[in-house]
Amino acid sequence: MKSSTPADDAELIQRAQAGDRAAFGAIVQTYQAPALRLATAICGDSAEAYDIVQEAFVKAFVALPNIRSGDSLRPWLFRIVANQAKNARRSRWRRETRLQRQFNLRVAEPTAVDDTVLSAVAAHELAHAVERLSRSDRDVIACRYFAELNESEAASVLGIAKGTVKSRTARALVRLRAEMPVQWSDQ
Repeated sequence: MKSSTPADDAELIQRAQAGDRAAFGAIVQTYQAPALRLATAICGDSAEAYDIVQEAFVKAFVALPNIRSGDSLRPWLFRIVANQAKNARRSRWRRETRLQRQFNLRVAEPTAVDDTVLSAVAAHELAHAVERLSRSDRDVIACRYFAELNESEAASVLGIAKGTVKSRTARALVRLRAEMPVQWSDQ
């Protein structure tokens, strides 16, 4: 991710609000990777996350006139991404629940055959462990670790107090460790 300061963001916002599409392109380039990580962590589907991020950037572009001078771009933008991802997750859950009831589908778990597959399985297990967390735990883990937001930014994205982010993060990590099939080492 390209480094961006609040001053850089403020300038890009002003230029984009004035119709400079290249400025908005710079915003997209700067925040696309962490937005994708956030969307993937919240919705649980990396392919769907690409669509979510695209839709979120379109919504952000349309909403640019509404961002107030002095508002921080990163939490504002990631709030849009998080809301899009939550909506997609709810829609997918409804579809999947309906399909499972109708067809009683069973999904086979992948098997490991070599070291490359083992690391993919570990990532798969982590993703499933995150999915088994409560919605609030998943969201705080996604903001703090997948989108790499600090506590203040995560609080803004999630619409909760900074202290709540701190306590939810601590509790969510304990629950996540318990969900993992292999114990993490404390490094």
